[in-house]
Amino acid sequence: MQESEFDWTEGERGSFSWLDYVVFGGMLVLSLAIGIFYAFRSRKKSNDEFLLGSRSLSCFPVSMSLLASYISAIIVLGGPAEAYYHSVQWWVVCLSQVALPVVAGVFMPVFYELRLTSIYEYLELRYSSRAVRCVAGGMFVIQMLLYQAVVIYAPALALASVSDYPLWASVVSVGLIASFYTAIGGLKAVIWTDVLQLFILIAGLICIILKGTFDVGGFSYIWDTAVRNGRAGSQIFTYGYHPTQRHTVANIVIGAFVSKLYGYACAQTAVQRYSSMKSLTHAHLSIYLLIPFYTLIVSLTMIAGLVMFATYEGCDPLAAGLITKKDQILPFYVMDRLSSIPGLPGLFVACIFSGSLSTISSGVNSQAAVTWEDVFSRRPGCASLSKTTQAWITKFFALGYGILATCLAFLGDHLGGILQGTIAITSAVSGPILAVFVMGLFLPFANSKLGAGAIAALIIGTIISQVFGLGPIILDMNPELLPTSTDLCPANLTLLTPSGTPISVSELPYPQKLLGLSYTQIAPLGFVVAFAVGIFTSFITGGSKGLQVERRLVHPWVRWSLPDPNKISAKSRLIPMTN
Repeated sequence: MQESEFDWTEGERGSFSWLDYVVFGGMLVLSLAIGIFYAFRSRKKSNDEFLLGSRSLSCFPVSMSLLASYISAIIVLGGPAEAYYHSVQWWVVCLSQVALPVVAGVFMPVFYELRLTSIYEYLELRYSSRAVRCVAGGMFVIQMLLYQAVVIYAPALALASVSDYPLWASVVSVGLIASFYTAIGGLKAVIWTDVLQLFILIAGLICIILKGTFDVGGFSYIWDTAVRNGRAGSQIFTYGYHPTQRHTVANIVIGAFVSKLYGYACAQTAVQRYSSMKSLTHAHLSIYLLIPFYTLIVSLTMIAGLVMFATYEGCDPLAAGLITKKDQILPFYVMDRLSSIPGLPGLFVACIFSGSLSTISSGVNSQAAVTWEDVFSRRPGCASLSKTTQAWITKFFALGYGILATCLAFLGDHLGGILQGTIAITSAVSGPILAVFVMGLFLPFANSKLGAGAIAALIIGTIISQVFGLGPIILDMNPELLPTSTDLCPANLTLLTPSGTPISVSELPYPQKLLGLSYTQIAPLGFVVAFAVGIFTSFITGGSKGLQVERRLVHPWVRWSLPDPNKISAKSRLIPMTN
């Protein structure tokens, strides 16, 4: 183990220098400046500018914004911890990007041509039901609120636990700053701040890896140490599909495939960005650009985990009681090993905050779009307002959602383990919503009065997914960690006695064993259940009941099954009228 320059027995750790505050503060100031710039440029423009950037954006910034929206601080902290305590097997999540060509070739052309501001408007048009639109839109808003609260609170807690940066300052900084520049600057501010924050995130991870690699003597030592301890190498991969096993290659790829289909094909955050681009070609390119950058970021988080493991090979901070949760390992490492270089801790905090800011700003902008378009835009009192007034109301919605997410984040201090449950709940929504869109595009008969099949699919699919998602929390199950050592810890360091062994799914009796479903399978489960319920309900309620489905609302692959409206019109003109 590489010796620390701090005395762990006295609780010593690194602290921020003035340069760290300059680096971190500079990122926040630049983000605000971008928001103010676009607020000034679009101060008298409409919701089309605020929510869609006047449909004039190009592929590269939109692609980076799409990536930043889903690469949150949770991945920046959780990825290295995953590699450190479980191995780099999670890297195979990159293989799930086969979903992206499917998004670009199958889903995107249909939705882009419809020119929608809210993706959930499609559900109303397709199922002839405003109720379906409101239910799906409401699920999205709630899902984003819960996820935003976790994205704000989790990194703030990890950072506060190993540094002198206050928890409340982290929560307020992320929540209010992101809400402010999003509310005043609109989608263009969100996209360009996302680009800035994404590259700060990448720069932070690269600096951590380079410094750590230099300290331990090179990457070959890091890799050999990882292979020797079961963190890397071909032997770490588990094949076959085992739904109750936390990670196998199949589990990870299948689960991430479904999640990516939802996230990039039919989530408001993504479709709103497609609609903002100047052409379908740019929209396609924005999807394909995601593949190399996503692979780069996941790879960086895995390498960072291996660097830390090589550093603490003989004295694991978690086993030694220096940290209390595995997700604190990266902040601990930065303050323990990198604080000797002024500016690096500040860059790391900027990296963490960039991951949170980009997710929050994208979320509140999309929530504002859904709220205005799905709830208020068609009300007579709102529709008659000037376009500038409508834009200001939408801005207040964005600010309000940001403040609400910040308040929910403060409640995290009193929720404890419920945070894991919140993540499970947000995952449970994606499968059912994806199923409803797939039914609408590919099954013309999935249409009935009030959209009974779609509503039933959304509600039942989400409930069942939530039950299985909360199962590990209810059973107090924690994933088993790979072995670590404390043999090289300082002799005068007081080591904690392990609190107990994790509960294994194989040890559970039925029916509890059924609740041990891997978290990677929550989204696929929700999709399958919702799809089956939707089809069954549509059949028993009479299918389409003779309602004609617009050809533009189903995928071109299945339009052959619908009557040609031109032929129907010609035939009706040939039928003589009777008195």
